[in-house]
Amino acid sequence: MLRPAEPADPLKPFVRKYVQLEVSAVDLCPVPARSITCIEFTFGNPYRIHRFDGSPVETTYPAILIGAKTQNRIRLELRGRVETFAIFFQPTGLQRLFSLPGNLIVDEHYEAHTVLGSAMTSLYLRLSEAKSFCKRVQIADTYFTQRIPRVCSRSLVDAAARDIIWRQGHIRISQLVSHSGIGLRQFERRFVHDIGIGPKQYARIIRFEAAMRKKAEFPGLNWTQIAHQLDYHDQMHMVHDFRSLSGGSPTSLAPYFDFLSSPTA
Repeated sequence: MLRPAEPADPLKPFVRKYVQLEVSAVDLCPVPARSITCIEFTFGNPYRIHRFDGSPVETTYPAILIGAKTQNRIRLELRGRVETFAIFFQPTGLQRLFSLPGNLIVDEHYEAHTVLGSAMTSLYLRLSEAKSFCKRVQIADTYFTQRIPRVCSRSLVDAAARDIIWRQGHIRISQLVSHSGIGLRQFERRFVHDIGIGPKQYARIIRFEAAMRKKAEFPGLNWTQIAHQLDYHDQMHMVHDFRSLSGGSPTSLAPYFDFLSSPTA
């Protein structure tokens, strides 16, 4: 079961939403490319992380910082009772709250306190003691709201990333550059520094997520209709992007659409 909640109003420029996952299962769940950066706290059985490069299987940390993903590199093994509480950030939300460049965490995950400080351990303990999802949301709101005065205002990269999300990935990079007031190369360098992914690749991932979300919300739509609605050249163009970003076809990811698409809504 997935439980979403909105952050407090002052946090909305930084935090997209909170999501609690409660599931009892034995499964290998793919983790395709995704635009989201998050902090995830695990309270039930820890899940296991299988890398495709043959690295040893990892067990997730109680509090883990997870960067955006550019491709499918891992699968998650969910065994027994899994319960997680995650904070999903706006495009540059975590980076601005913690002064952390996005290019340092993209395609990676870290024990949260080693990167974000010992406060993550204290936050984990408070969240673990909370009696309800609503109480966890209140605790997270309080902690992250306290960080707002320390950060700078929104950057041109944040505005560009939000434009890409609003357009579901169908936007010309030249249009974003023209609105930024700087040159193409400088824009691309800033985008990679702040987001961790180049603007063209980021737009591909946003459109891929939009396709998954549409199929999860409207299962009666066929893939040709979805490709047309999202301005892919044709269905094969969409299928090519799915294979590039997830390692599989749209049909192969179908059992996971509700789980995979929810954090990006």
